[in-house]
Amino acid sequence: MSCADKDKLDFKTSNDALNAYQTYLNKMKQTGTTNTNDFIKEVKEWHSIADTVYHFLMKDSSFVKNIHYANQYASIHDSIRFEMLRLTETWRYSYDDVLKIKEQTSAFHDDQELHEAVSEAQPFFQALDSIQIFDDNKANILSRYRHFLRDTKKNGIHDKRAMLDFISKEDIIFRSFLAHIYEMDNEPLADITQETESICRNIFIAARDGEISARDAMVFMSMRTVRRLLQNSTACIYDINNQQMKSKAQGNAYLWMIIQPFISIDQFSIATLTPQEHSNFNYIISQLPKSVKFAKTFDIDQRALNYLLPQQLLKMYVLTL
Repeated sequence: MSCADKDKLDFKTSNDALNAYQTYLNKMKQTGTTNTNDFIKEVKEWHSIADTVYHFLMKDSSFVKNIHYANQYASIHDSIRFEMLRLTETWRYSYDDVLKIKEQTSAFHDDQELHEAVSEAQPFFQALDSIQIFDDNKANILSRYRHFLRDTKKNGIHDKRAMLDFISKEDIIFRSFLAHIYEMDNEPLADITQETESICRNIFIAARDGEISARDAMVFMSMRTVRRLLQNSTACIYDINNQQMKSKAQGNAYLWMIIQPFISIDQFSIATLTPQEHSNFNYIISQLPKSVKFAKTFDIDQRALNYLLPQQLLKMYVLTL
């Protein structure tokens, strides 16, 4: 990204680099308001300048030779982030705006190699939609889930075929689990979460050890996670529209699961969205602001649900930059 500003940011000394960063901060302080496109433009420019300044200082060994430069860079960087947070309050950003900003400002947005890898993996995930879930009760589904995770962990995953087999089988069980999520409000599920995290961690260890290519592990596991988050969110939306929440705690848990894709899908993962997953994300976006029942269920007024919550989600994203 820094290449685009090569002429504008032609530094001779570390002081030149820091002065340029300070100049950008001063410009941000004078920015009174933004809309979605302006915000995207500012984040991209911030990334570009920060990247250029940082690499110049590293190349010049400024961070090593003089801690003053490192402290000054960090101070300016934090101040710019503060100004970005301020700008989130100058426009009524929607859920759609939050998704657009995250997509357009992802460091992987224009990564052609990643896009090609996602296209190659897409048929695998599309095929999963045609597999029927288990028609069984909650107890049996949970038993299947735990048995599957124990066997997977015991056998290990040491090649791409085993990884894809795990993703495929897990997908069926997870969708079967979601069909009963309304019944899970008092069910202890920590062991399922921990076993799943352990298996995923072992897959990345296998990639580190060369048993699975890093490219395959990153792309397939990212697409798997995005798919699960969106499946979970849409299942909760269905329940909100068709079920009465049993308690405030269950309602709060549902709200968290519904908005989790906005929080947990990071810059890399958002670049792996397939057209189908993007459609599912748009469905979530379309459902959140229009439902009075959502606001009543979550004990939030309509204004907070439609305006203040997207603002908070955008602030949370800015804090990761």
